[in-house]
Amino acid sequence: MRITRKFIRFAAIIIFLIFIGLLAREGKLSSAWVNIQELFLGKKEQKLTFADYEFNPVIRKDIYQKVLATGTVSLKTGAEVKIGARISGQLEKLLVKIGDVVRAGDMIATIEHEDLLARVAQFSADLKAEKARLIKISEEGPLEIKKLKAAGEELNVQISLAQKMLFRNQTLSKKGMVSESAVDKADERLLVLNAQINSVEEEINLEAMRLKNDIRLQEAKVEKALANILEQETQLSYANVTAPIDGVVAFVSTQEGETVVASMSAPTFVTLIDLKKIEVTAFVDETDIGKIKDRQKVKFTVDAFPKKFFDAVIREIRPKAVIKDNVVNYEVMLEIKKHNISLLRPEMTANIVVTTGVHENVLVVPRGAVKRSGKKSFAVIKTEVALSEKRIELGWRDGDSQEVLSGLNDSHEVGILIKPIKKKRGRRR
Repeated sequence: MRITRKFIRFAAIIIFLIFIGLLAREGKLSSAWVNIQELFLGKKEQKLTFADYEFNPVIRKDIYQKVLATGTVSLKTGAEVKIGARISGQLEKLLVKIGDVVRAGDMIATIEHEDLLARVAQFSADLKAEKARLIKISEEGPLEIKKLKAAGEELNVQISLAQKMLFRNQTLSKKGMVSESAVDKADERLLVLNAQINSVEEEINLEAMRLKNDIRLQEAKVEKALANILEQETQLSYANVTAPIDGVVAFVSTQEGETVVASMSAPTFVTLIDLKKIEVTAFVDETDIGKIKDRQKVKFTVDAFPKKFFDAVIREIRPKAVIKDNVVNYEVMLEIKKHNISLLRPEMTANIVVTTGVHENVLVVPRGAVKRSGKKSFAVIKTEVALSEKRIELGWRDGDSQEVLSGLNDSHEVGILIKPIKKKRGRRR
């Protein structure tokens, strides 16, 4: 059986009439009718009264222009020092753990060094022996030269006597008192003695040169032995690993008993950071970067201490933009003042406020008192008999305070809705 549209429409009317009849019997027809009207025609807008508002006086105070930014607490260059092994060996003692505060020069770890001690002892003995040889050479060499010089002096005496004997024989030979052979013999004696003295003098010179070379060579051996000791003592000093700076232990990658390797590619086993050498890297939106100037004062908070303000100044505005997710920011480096700096840690998120200007003693209302309609702004004021909307011109905004350039004066009180009225949608057209 086919159901027509006319039949469906007729049935709906019958059902509606039955519904109205039931409501009439229950005495609810009036309220139901109102609801039907609201459903189809829309509810009339409620008229607001004094009771719907909380009123605040228009006041005068200073309004500050501020730039808001986020950033990160970071370490300055040189604030982080990575410590590795300068000699290879087993880690005998590890004297620190993560979080420990150390001073420059404090012992951090000890690496086994018995072999270094043995080498130092051996090279010390070698140095002692080479010094003894140098002393012996320095003492014995001059003695030998002294003996040669004494022999030379004796020969000089003999030469003097031989010269006198030759002169005597030559004189006597002229008088026929000695033979020519006696003269020849005396002359030959003098020649032999001169040859001997020349040989001694040459030997003295050679011995002096030999002594000088021997001393120089032995001094070189002493210097080498001393260098060996110094090298081993330096290596030995590396066995005791000390803190190069004041700081906090941020990383430990080894434990006692493990072998550490002295290598350029070997990982560090302790990292120290100087928490006094920190700064803040702020990311300022491109729309605000023109308001930022060098040495401006800055305040910031961190999530760990949301109610504590830290003071800083702008140290550097970097020219290169940082673009992420199509948002352009510029890095601004902040120098943190020392007060309360010990509370900060690297990688903390910083919430930054830069005050870029001030309007002194201006008219101010709460932001909640400002109503907007398109590009126009209004405020509800209280008069003696009724509420009134005033067109206003706005200036700077500072937190919950709004500067008013015109439209209000010191005598006005502006209203803030206690509970905003929700508008219901009316009939569809």
